[in-house]
Amino acid sequence: MSTALRLPPGLLDLTLSRVFVRTPVPVIRQWKCCETVLRRHGHSAAALLQQASLDNADNALMYSMEVAKRGSGQSTELSFVKEFREQDRALAELEERVRMLQEAVKDHAALVEEESYSEEDLLRVYEDVLALPPSSESEKDTAVEPRDTMVEDAKILQGIASRWSESPGSSSATDVIVTPRSIVRRLQEVVASLDQLRHAVPRIQGEGTDVDGTVPSVPLGMLTTEEWLALIRTFCRAGDGATADTALSLMKSTGGFGFEEAVNEVLDSYASAGDVPATERVLQTYAASPTEVQRDSHVMAYCKALAPGAFPSQVEELLHHYEARGLPAPMKSYTRVLTALLSTRTRPSLGHAQARDLFAHMRYAVHPKPDIALYTLMLRACAHPAVPAEPERALDLFTEAMVDRRLTPTPAAFSATIYALSRSGEKRFVREAFRLAKRMMDGDRDARGMSAFRPDRRFVDALLEGAKRIGDLARTRWLLAVMVKQSTQAAEGTVDRGSPNSRLFLSEGIMRHVFHAYASYKVPFTPSLAKIVEDSDTKNAVKETSTPQGESIHVPDAPPADEVKDMEEDFASSGLPVEEDTSSFSHIPPQTRAEVVREVDILLSRIVEDDRIKHNLDGSGQGKTAQLPRPFRHVALTTRLLNAYLSVHSVHSRFEVWSELYRTLFDQLDVPRDAKSYVEALKRCSTSHKSERHLALRLAEEIWGSWQSIEGAWSTGNVSDRNDPAVSTMNARLIERANVAMIRMLSLTGQTQRALDLVRSFATRYPPERLLRIETKHPLRSSRTILEGTRPLVRLTSSVDVPDDTVPPLLTFTDLEILHARLVRNGNQDGIGYVKWLCKSYEGYLRRRRDATMSSAPPRKTPTTSPVEA
Repeated sequence: MSTALRLPPGLLDLTLSRVFVRTPVPVIRQWKCCETVLRRHGHSAAALLQQASLDNADNALMYSMEVAKRGSGQSTELSFVKEFREQDRALAELEERVRMLQEAVKDHAALVEEESYSEEDLLRVYEDVLALPPSSESEKDTAVEPRDTMVEDAKILQGIASRWSESPGSSSATDVIVTPRSIVRRLQEVVASLDQLRHAVPRIQGEGTDVDGTVPSVPLGMLTTEEWLALIRTFCRAGDGATADTALSLMKSTGGFGFEEAVNEVLDSYASAGDVPATERVLQTYAASPTEVQRDSHVMAYCKALAPGAFPSQVEELLHHYEARGLPAPMKSYTRVLTALLSTRTRPSLGHAQARDLFAHMRYAVHPKPDIALYTLMLRACAHPAVPAEPERALDLFTEAMVDRRLTPTPAAFSATIYALSRSGEKRFVREAFRLAKRMMDGDRDARGMSAFRPDRRFVDALLEGAKRIGDLARTRWLLAVMVKQSTQAAEGTVDRGSPNSRLFLSEGIMRHVFHAYASYKVPFTPSLAKIVEDSDTKNAVKETSTPQGESIHVPDAPPADEVKDMEEDFASSGLPVEEDTSSFSHIPPQTRAEVVREVDILLSRIVEDDRIKHNLDGSGQGKTAQLPRPFRHVALTTRLLNAYLSVHSVHSRFEVWSELYRTLFDQLDVPRDAKSYVEALKRCSTSHKSERHLALRLAEEIWGSWQSIEGAWSTGNVSDRNDPAVSTMNARLIERANVAMIRMLSLTGQTQRALDLVRSFATRYPPERLLRIETKHPLRSSRTILEGTRPLVRLTSSVDVPDDTVPPLLTFTDLEILHARLVRNGNQDGIGYVKWLCKSYEGYLRRRRDATMSSAPPRKTPTTSPVEA
């Protein structure tokens, strides 16, 4: 009962009262084991106890009845003992349950106390679950690795020198040879001595007859593998290829281990320098059957040897040569060749077509499953400048890579797809581009909300490309505000270098896109369409203002409410340039042309100011402006940037303002004009208003005088004039646009004879017969179907799909339509006939050129040596 006494008194009283409430009093009296219980419950037992009377004890009847009662009492006592034992057992069971319940409560409390987690522990677990891949750390390790390798190689060379430098007559190691060439000379001496010893020892008959004379049957062990590689890497870094070849031959002659890795080091050195003969010499000498790494080095040597923008014909032939040998190059080599094809400037459309065909051929014959890097390259090809954008193909490739192949997407793949969608210029694809950008930034976030994809320059360029093509100035200004804010924080040092936004800053390309967006923007308010009312009726006039019949005011699509709120917050904290009280930026796009011009002028002024501070050109105001943040310090003043700035004034400013800027802007900023600067200026003059044509003609004649000298230098092909930006950026289509603009300008101002003379001069310089000069089809572009050969076996483009970018300048009737109308009004029959004849001649010769291009065949291939005979 000691355990029971530890229970609460109330629970113990209730339990015992329930157990002993029906206990017979005579039995309790005679049961001596219940004294403790009776003492505790004496107050209830005293009330129930009644003493029996024994006065007639001598009465036999009474005695017999007493005996009977005693017999019955004994049986009752036995039954009660049995019952009490059962009740005692029930009580013990109840006590055991209570004890177990108390222990269970204690164990549960201890368990809850042990398994409870704090907020920091839960956050740490959540961070581990949603941790992003350590891309930045791997990049840092890769950047530091070459320096560590150089230090380690220097230590290894020091050990080699200390081991091989002791002279025979000196016992000390003070005269240590530390130059790598001295080590090679010492090794040559040792190898020569061993050769003399080997030739002096007579060879046992029948032994060593099948062993190569240049390689010993047992490795000499002069240097370890790490020492040989350190020695060869040192020569490769120093550009000493001859000594590296000598060390490689010594390694082979002594039977050093790791010879293949040493050959790869030498090949990589030659390939990085673009030394094709040296690369092929090493392959022919030491690698009769090159490995994948060695084949990739061979392809890289050809790619590095290409001139900038050259067509990589020999590189592609090398790939097919390896395929014919049954040794296909790795996927990395095909990526190199595809990059070279897409970067060619001689025939960009042909390079684009050949790249698509090579990609299809590679998947058919060699590598059916491209990696994410190759998919990214082909996604960029969908926005190639030589052909129209292909947004549908880009979406198909992106879906194939991410959904079908289940490849891990990269920021470069997202940016390439977004750029292809944006460059199409269609609103549905541009909206899809912004949706894809939102998916990129919102997906794969860690516990603190940081995205796994870090926006870079290409990502911002792709978004701005789409915004400017649909005239969405609201999104353009929002992106500009975000970039200015991040550039300012980076300049002030408030952004960590490892953060996603540390690499984002304003550049020349971004500002060029911004200016183009301002140029394509259509202001919602036109002053000439507004109704002029009195001041007293202003409120009523707001309701009654309407546009004339047949005209409509363009109202751009308003962004959603949440985007507007984000734009307001970004503009409030962006730090966009503000000049005192008159110039400021708000989240509302410009409502008039004057506001558009004002914002563009503010941006250019800040760009010029930051550029001068960076180059220490503004000595007077450095003390005041050096303390201000300079978010535009990375924006370079280039010709393309100024052309974009002038395009805004060309659309939104009066002709007098634009012409004055064109005359003075380039000279003030010391930036040369290119061919597009002249062409855009002539086009602006030819499309001027009727009241401005006298001013436009004067400026057009000034521009035309400079243009004629530039066009003459391009036609003659003088090498000395190629350094001029205007000559180097010239092409046939720009020549057409310049001449057409000048002919239109002269025709609109009534100088039809001068315009007709200009047409005759153009026909003399570029006669229609020149259209029949076509280039021979490349052997790799053969359309004959074959099952094997050294050219692409599968094609995605035909001859019809490849644009002809070698067509010389020509004129069509659409270009001369205004001149023809003026000649008809003046009744000049000779001029009318000449214009019709010239247009029909160009049209006929152009049709014959197309037919000749379609039916052309590649020249017969003469038996020549292969690019490699390894």
